[in-house]
Amino acid sequence: MKLPHKLLTLLIFILVGCRNAPVVALPSSAPTQKNGVFKNTVVSLTFDDGDADNYSVRAILAKNNLRATFYIISGLTGSAGYMTAQQLRDLYGDGNEIGGHTLNHVNLTTVRGATLKREVCQNRMDLLAYGFRVTSFAYPFGHYNEEAKQVVKDCGYSNARAVMGGPVAIPPADVYALPAMPYIVKDASFLKMTRYATQTEDGGGGWVIFVFHHVCDNCGHYATDLKTFTRFAQWLGERQTNGLVVKTVGEVIGK
Repeated sequence: MKLPHKLLTLLIFILVGCRNAPVVALPSSAPTQKNGVFKNTVVSLTFDDGDADNYSVRAILAKNNLRATFYIISGLTGSAGYMTAQQLRDLYGDGNEIGGHTLNHVNLTTVRGATLKREVCQNRMDLLAYGFRVTSFAYPFGHYNEEAKQVVKDCGYSNARAVMGGPVAIPPADVYALPAMPYIVKDASFLKMTRYATQTEDGGGGWVIFVFHHVCDNCGHYATDLKTFTRFAQWLGERQTNGLVVKTVGEVIGK
């Protein structure tokens, strides 16, 4: 069949244009998990120190059916820049976990004996006095040694979180040295956070422990802005319907 001259010209133009069109690649920052289904990955959201701005995530967590672990420096509770006892009770009442983070935020490798024991044990007793079930602990700065681990155990904690080295195998090799992902800081993007979960699933699964400090806008290096955290919380909430498990540290350990 002979094509009309105008139609033939149009077809030649389209074919040449397609041939010369650039190939569009997927952004390298896209999450690597392919099918959107999670089968072997658990996520825990943890917040260190008890900073006052952490209270701003309360409604976001509840809206997305998420619960987090808040590690509290009990000697600073209620002081300037830190959450009050009532705010901690509010979080706990929502199903969030309250854990220990020492009495005064001391590097536990720099103290020994009675001082070490007081930092860890008094911290837990303070939190118990508020009416919380307290089983989880986080080492300040992620620093610990064998003496610190033993004191944490002796003071009644069932687990302790460090920093770096994550994700964690399930079951963990050492519940008193749980490795977390790198600190979430101001340049940690939404895509970076999601990749921690998707790449863990792609690698066979595991336990992804996130470590947050401040949640506020333009307030320092160890902070994530509220918009980014909100977007990430929404993503986690949605992925729970696809098999992603989000639990507090205490829930994962089960003690």
